Amino acid sequence: MMAISAIINESARARSFNLAIIMKSRGHAFTLVELLVVIAVIALLAALLLPAVARAKDRARQTACRSNLGQLNLAFHAYADDFHDALPTLPEPNPYPNGVGAYYKQLIKVYLGLDGPASPKEMVFICPSDREIFTQLRHAFTSYTFNGYELDANSLPRITGQPLGAIRQPTKAVLAAEFPTFFGGSWHPYKIAAYSDARNMVAFVDGHVAATKIFWNGVPDSQPREYEPPANYQYSWSGR
Repeated sequence: MMAISAIINESARARSFNLAIIMKSRGHAFTLVELLVVIAVIALLAALLLPAVARAKDRARQTACRSNLGQLNLAFHAYADDFHDALPTLPEPNPYPNGVGAYYKQLIKVYLGLDGPASPKEMVFICPSDREIFTQLRHAFTSYTFNGYELDANSLPRITGQPLGAIRQPTKAVLAAEFPTFFGGSWHPYKIAAYSDARNMVAFVDGHVAATKIFWNGVPDSQPREYEPPANYQYSWSGR
């Protein structure tokens, strides 16, 4: 009997202790208003911090892209050293499914320690901000376009096959750049439609790489590659 009585007493003490904890907890519980205030503060902090985080990520991607284009620039110059100072032209007949604007990659990749068919795993040819172009075999799985694709009679002069030493303005002559540089829009920030002064990462013939404002004339369906920019812009398609 004494053992049973002890168990009953212990159970009663436990219930009393638990009740005390519950009452104490209820005394310090958040009210609905307090919870809403906390949620609002968290939302405000997120709204302030997320754009800054996004900008930091984009700067990191731009830095990686700049590094990639710097390496490609060196590879173009190494190619020219081996081909009498001339920039790439595709062989005839062309074995590739597109022109030299994309398949320059297969001509210079050996200077970057790469070989074999074009592959989306060749990271030096891929801008981290590119969401689509690097996935396309037609563009050789590269985010970057060489300023030397095949021309017709009405096209602007390009640098395909030109000797490096013959380019008059090497500090302004575009060598290669992110795909939107030629066709409108930008990846920094990401916007596909053409717009005025879109910034794109550009490698120049003299060896430097810079985030560069690209001129768009505002005409629907026109593309920056179709015309030279006004004189105050820091690039040229022909290098003249």
